[in-house]
Amino acid sequence: MLARSNRLLRRALLGAAILSAGCAPRTLTETEIAFSDSVMGSALNTSSVRIVNGAVVGLLSATYNPRPRTTCRERLRPPRSEPVRGYFAAFVLGETVYYSRRTWQEDFLSEYPAEMELREAMRLAHELTHVWQWQNRAVTGYHPFKAAREHIERDDPYLIEIDENRPFLDYSYEQQGILVEEFVCCRALDPDGLRTEQLARVVAQVFPDAAPAEVVARPGITLAWSEAETEGICS
Repeated sequence: MLARSNRLLRRALLGAAILSAGCAPRTLTETEIAFSDSVMGSALNTSSVRIVNGAVVGLLSATYNPRPRTTCRERLRPPRSEPVRGYFAAFVLGETVYYSRRTWQEDFLSEYPAEMELREAMRLAHELTHVWQWQNRAVTGYHPFKAAREHIERDDPYLIEIDENRPFLDYSYEQQGILVEEFVCCRALDPDGLRTEQLARVVAQVFPDAAPAEVVARPGITLAWSEAETEGICS
């Protein structure tokens, strides 16, 4: 069963790349690079990153049970009591990030650093983490099929408990993306929070140039769910 699932997964990823091939890839914008530099610094080679619109990954969905509302990521969303079906927004092959049409933007952080859509910043940081994993695969052991298998072998590959004593590379590939997402979220909304400090120490293991506190003022941050309570969200 697992072998069959792996074959289907390979075909899905390859098909997604082929069907997106007609869309001209773009490089990261100046503002996206500035944001990436504040998170990953020189650890990520941004000049070779490409972004593509129209990936059919947006047609794929997965259903997950409600997650504990202990992370910044989950607390920015409305509470859920039933399993939630979600559609994939993007995936990475090598140094190319394929975005679905429904999530595509010509510039995900066009007003950075004066203003920032936090959800877009977090998503971009997550996907760029996968690019970093590929660029440093001699150390990370990363391969897109290995990362994709996490969606088969784990009930919820995005579920995570943060332990600052655990090496960054000991987390799964999707969990590494979540760690960086969480760092971006906490750094923006609660820069002095205890969880923010913990995340900063974990992320610094591989991204030593990461800025310890977001330069954007809180009023300049746009949230997808306006009712999210952000006061002390990472304390």
